[in-house]
Amino acid sequence: MKSKWPLVALVCLFLRTEAIDYRSWSCEPYEFFLDFYRCCSESKQSERSKSSWTPTTYVLYEVNPSEGFNLRRDVYIRMAVFMRGLRRMPGWENTKLVLPPWSELHHWRSNTINQRNLTWGHFFDLESMRKFTEVIEAEQFFREFERWSTGNGRHEARKAVSINEYYRLTHFDDMFENGVFVDKFEQTPCTKALTKDAPGFMRLHATFEIDEFYCVRFQGAATLLYSMFKKFGPEKQPEIRTIFVGNAEVVLHDHWGNVDYWEARRSMRFSKTLVSIADEFRLHNFNSSNERDRVQRPASWTDEKPYRKAKGGDFLCAHLRRADFLYGRDKTTPTLHSAAAQIKKKLLELGLRKVYISSDCPGMEFNDLKNYLRRFKVVRFTPESRAQMDQLKDGGVAIIDQIICSQARYFIGTYESTFTYRIYEEREILGFPRDLTFNTFCKHEEATNCEKNAVWPIQYE
Repeated sequence: MKSKWPLVALVCLFLRTEAIDYRSWSCEPYEFFLDFYRCCSESKQSERSKSSWTPTTYVLYEVNPSEGFNLRRDVYIRMAVFMRGLRRMPGWENTKLVLPPWSELHHWRSNTINQRNLTWGHFFDLESMRKFTEVIEAEQFFREFERWSTGNGRHEARKAVSINEYYRLTHFDDMFENGVFVDKFEQTPCTKALTKDAPGFMRLHATFEIDEFYCVRFQGAATLLYSMFKKFGPEKQPEIRTIFVGNAEVVLHDHWGNVDYWEARRSMRFSKTLVSIADEFRLHNFNSSNERDRVQRPASWTDEKPYRKAKGGDFLCAHLRRADFLYGRDKTTPTLHSAAAQIKKKLLELGLRKVYISSDCPGMEFNDLKNYLRRFKVVRFTPESRAQMDQLKDGGVAIIDQIICSQARYFIGTYESTFTYRIYEEREILGFPRDLTFNTFCKHEEATNCEKNAVWPIQYE
């Protein structure tokens, strides 16, 4: 009877050639069976790995250059909530949201420092954000794409970063059909005006290649993006898929103010550097600390619970928006004298002697405000040196303002200001009673029934 060993060896070679050590053919039978078992086991594992393979998808997005820092944070929440839901869909489990760099925003007025291509890690704690969904910086995306382009047997790196699908979103001319808002999207012809502007990502990398460019009229919540990706994307997911959403501010919240919204918002903790500087400032000027102020701040946002017993430091914070609000919203924006009168009234009512001013007003206006409130201690944060300003940037100074205001005993903000809204949110997370947070300057100090910002409480379940 002929030996079966050569046949066994050929079977194993067919299953996984590299697993066979040809020298073992002359070994004892039990040794050969051991090699054969290992070979077959590894082959089965390889097949299981292939069957469970999930493609990697990168979703990049940009916001209209005219939009400010705080609205961009809100757009991020829309995309992050969408991303967490998308990653639960079959075939999309390994999707990553690529964060657009911050670069020379409209309200960043300092022109003597470099404020181009700033990372999200400069302002926020990315590890905290990743506890909500998978996000990466733009530079990490470029590194991962380069590793992929040189891996898997590819002999040389691709010189260009490939964007498989670029979607430039615009609003519909008529957002209502018979008086009803309907979620919808449709492809529209692209004009030169829609294709000529390179997004911020493309200023970071020498060469981009866009395979498919779509101009899309879009109205609806972020989950509608999934339908758009399915309609215009490939039938079969490639190993690597890159999707770019331009003008992402067109996309609406799925459920604004619900639990998902607040979890994404709570995950957006500020960078430890900025928090440390703000904490040192309020301790020095107001003897204020988390422990004394009884605010909720566990090490991780995932440990936060419903809480309404925050006391805050012994100071009032006023966010007084000036600049373009004096012209664009002059009917609701108070004069300096009117704002000072409203601040003074509340300080006396609360028995406080100190006020922190967060404002884009120039130094001369700040001095005028101090004169109106000369019986009280009036302070604002300014970088202690040129080096610190270069470190913080305008965005960092604004965040320090928000951190300090979020810890005050009482807060009063500007009508329809997204900066004020972000402070409202931060104070909700820290656990302040609503009447100490949701307050708005009136145009005139004697007004008792002026327009107020909306109140939206935090949701945990």
